[in-house]
Amino acid sequence: MVDRSEAELDPRLQALVDKDEITDTVHRVARGTDRLDKELIVSGYHPDGFDDHNNFRGSPVEFADWVLEVLAAFDYTQHLLGQSRIQLEGDVAFVETYCNAHHVVHPTEEGPGSDMRMGLRYVDRFERRGGGPWLIATRVCAFEWRYTLTLNYSFPYDDDFTIGHRDRSDITYTRKGLTGEPRQ
Repeated sequence: MVDRSEAELDPRLQALVDKDEITDTVHRVARGTDRLDKELIVSGYHPDGFDDHNNFRGSPVEFADWVLEVLAAFDYTQHLLGQSRIQLEGDVAFVETYCNAHHVVHPTEEGPGSDMRMGLRYVDRFERRGGGPWLIATRVCAFEWRYTLTLNYSFPYDDDFTIGHRDRSDITYTRKGLTGEPRQ
């Protein structure tokens, strides 16, 4: 691996590399949120970063703890990321990323479930400090809309389906079945 200080890239190519690193960080935080992975969430922020989710405001560690507590009430969440606008200004970048979020509770014999859906944008200030990685210095969530659907039924999966998990037993961590050999 070449240290950035040793290699000069064409500025257009460097901009693409920077935007790719920023995009990867945005994706990593969303993945950590859906997998309830505190370490992954925190890894996207500078240690002195700040997250403003409106009903939560605080440090990256406090934010990750809050996510794990709040999202534990749901059976599954998915934060589906859309387009990002990334404006580079030296070692600072202003980033806007669209997100549609689902927060699902499955119906049970006791009652119906729900799918709370939200449209929002992550509005971030990224910083690259001392030649290190691009990380979030400040995030503000701009909420656009939200509604909840009632779920009166669900379709169970057969026993041989791969089911996502909200922890390190998820296929993205274990990579079970990704060896190229057919599943049994």
